[in-house]
Amino acid sequence: MEREQIRTLCLQKEQELIDKYFGNLVYEAAIEQPETIGEYSKELPLKIEMEYYSYLEYLWKENMTNNEQDFSSIIDKRHLRMLSTEDDIEAIEYAYNDATRQTLWERLTKSNHKDVTYYKGLLKEYTKELLSCLRCDFLEEF
Repeated sequence: MEREQIRTLCLQKEQELIDKYFGNLVYEAAIEQPETIGEYSKELPLKIEMEYYSYLEYLWKENMTNNEQDFSSIIDKRHLRMLSTEDDIEAIEYAYNDATRQTLWERLTKSNHKDVTYYKGLLKEYTKELLSCLRCDFLEEF
């Protein structure tokens, strides 16, 4: 398989994972309703990363049969996590705290929707960046 075909498959898988885990956040944001974080934990990007990593490993094995290099040696997951800046981590932590901790006013009016929506959007963008970095590292080695 050619590099461009692999790139296309990677992009399709990224979009599939984003859609699977984040759905249509624009639509959700338009519906004013009280809500909770639900499955959008701070660990969700790492769960998605592991699923994507497994997919890339599958592509590697399918297309690099004559290469003896082990997939885990070309993509260092810990290195990718270091790419996230302290600002990214702080922003997610701050947004998570806002989304999970309701003020008395938010409990009375059931108006925590903006906090939760902001957190979900931030988590989605962070996840996209993580997958993009993983894809770029993979394609560089491919």
